[in-house]
Amino acid sequence: MSNTFGQSESKRGMRLTWRGIVIIIIVFVLVIFAVQNLNTAQVKFLGMDFDIYVWVIVTVSFLLGMLLGGAVRGTARKLRKPKPAVGK
Repeated sequence: MSNTFGQSESKRGMRLTWRGIVIIIIVFVLVIFAVQNLNTAQVKFLGMDFDIYVWVIVTVSFLLGMLLGGAVRGTARKLRKPKPAVGK
């Protein structure tokens, strides 16, 4: 008989964490927004004038915000002074 009777085996593969749940919710909301906003908007940027879907503008803005937020957070971590070690 096996010694692992009654014990749960370690699960292999991906685990769903709270970050994964938040990402799933954000993607779900963005998909709903994209489906409901299929109209175009006129955009003027740096002398250019073009029409683009509203959902593309919002999605690109969101992704740029995520990237810039991550870059700022990473830079702030590098610049933060390490805590002094407590000597005994």
